[in-house]
Amino acid sequence: MQKPCVWATCLCWLLGLGGSVAAGTPAPPLEKPGWVLTFHDEFDRPQLNDMYWYSAYRSGRKEYFKRIGRESRWADHNAHYVLEDGVLKLRIDENLPFRPDKSTRCVSCIQTSDHRFGATTAEYQILDKFAQKYGWFEIRAKCTRGSGLLNAFWLHQHDPTKQEYTPEGERKNVGDGVVEIDIIELQGRNIHDDRSSVDINVHFTESAHHRPEIPIDASAGFHVYAMEWQEERVDWYVDGELIGTYEGPTPQEKMFVLIALFQYSGWIGEIDPETVYPRDFEIDYVRVYAREEK
Repeated sequence: MQKPCVWATCLCWLLGLGGSVAAGTPAPPLEKPGWVLTFHDEFDRPQLNDMYWYSAYRSGRKEYFKRIGRESRWADHNAHYVLEDGVLKLRIDENLPFRPDKSTRCVSCIQTSDHRFGATTAEYQILDKFAQKYGWFEIRAKCTRGSGLLNAFWLHQHDPTKQEYTPEGERKNVGDGVVEIDIIELQGRNIHDDRSSVDINVHFTESAHHRPEIPIDASAGFHVYAMEWQEERVDWYVDGELIGTYEGPTPQEKMFVLIALFQYSGWIGEIDPETVYPRDFEIDYVRVYAREEK
């Protein structure tokens, strides 16, 4: 039986962290009591570690759509990024990622899994570099502002037949089953000097979409965004404070990590023609933990 969905914004968050609006939040220790570190990248190398990441946005789906005659929404799936001073900057510039003009939708994304279909969708290869069922998923990041921009950190099921598109290329709808957990989706237009609104989701449940407001300027400093995924429960945190809880069905298989900066006109607003480039979604680290076995 599906449990009810419960959402709360903690009073302690509102009262205790008002002073951190501009300063950001220091990085916590790598060791986390009660947890085992299973994946982490501190981005302290001069190049992206290809043992961990695919630097493209879901290229397996792009190839499959091409095969069945459906056009991908993205002109270029390759990520544009720079690594500077131990920070990964997923970047959108005037000409990169490649697109015919600045009004064309684009994305810079890295992810820990991809796939390739064979002759049919019954034949596929999963290209996992990392995927995990349950645990604690965390980044320390600084977001970018602007209409038509989206800073995102989320999980997808690594089995491509259980993701959000049918074999015919149709996107599933609410009620079609749990396929995705959004740890954060921060719209650039929802970031303000004294507050930000963060989208947190479990797709495609009946209560898939919630947008708590938090008292920080997500573009002014680095903040720690985290999510704990358990059987039939997901809890979201910002800077260690609970901002939301979901209770109900959760994915039954491993999920992989995606981090991206999107720009397009749609539910995140219209692309601002006066946007000053580059726009960066800056990530200090990614860390994933599993509960210690007792």
